[in-house]
Amino acid sequence: MDDFVRELDEIESVFTNHKGARTVVGFQFAYTPAEDGCLISLWDSWTRFVRSIVIYSASRPVTGLSGNTYVPTNNRNESQVLADLIANRSGNNFRINNGEPAWADPNCLADIVNFLGLQNGYIIVNAVGASTVHLGPIAVANPLKEIRLCRNFVAHKSQPTLNDVLAFARSPFVDLSTHLRERRSGIEAFSEWKDCLAALASSAAF
Repeated sequence: MDDFVRELDEIESVFTNHKGARTVVGFQFAYTPAEDGCLISLWDSWTRFVRSIVIYSASRPVTGLSGNTYVPTNNRNESQVLADLIANRSGNNFRINNGEPAWADPNCLADIVNFLGLQNGYIIVNAVGASTVHLGPIAVANPLKEIRLCRNFVAHKSQPTLNDVLAFARSPFVDLSTHLRERRSGIEAFSEWKDCLAALASSAAF
């Protein structure tokens, strides 16, 4: 948990320090490579956290931040988790790709933790699928879908992926850089997302 939050802080620091970074006027779409990289890193970090908490919870009895202990139905190491998911992919919504399930997809995650018999599975799923995230006294919409769709636009720049991002625009859309830096809850959207991921992780580890 602490390592994940430290990684988020480092990513945010890089993003903040690249304000005004060079924009590439590319074929069809202008973009800012430094900020694109930070967004991809943010989503990758979240996906790895979800993967880590599921695999760790499957490996042994674990104690959550609440102090409660959760015991999996069967202890499995990482290799066994992946092998069992692959072997039982038929009839389950794991979405295996290159030997890995879609960890960050809430629907797939529910099937994964149920199959693995994780006693804390419902806590992880409820955290990831929560509609709102509490940041101190402020409640904001869960940004996971928006982050994912913005990341998809970065990775696959096209009009359809841009349209997905436009659905979340709160003001006339200029470009992704402006979208990531618009003020939300008194801070830039990217920083709000970072805070949300830390809060969601804390809820998942409860």
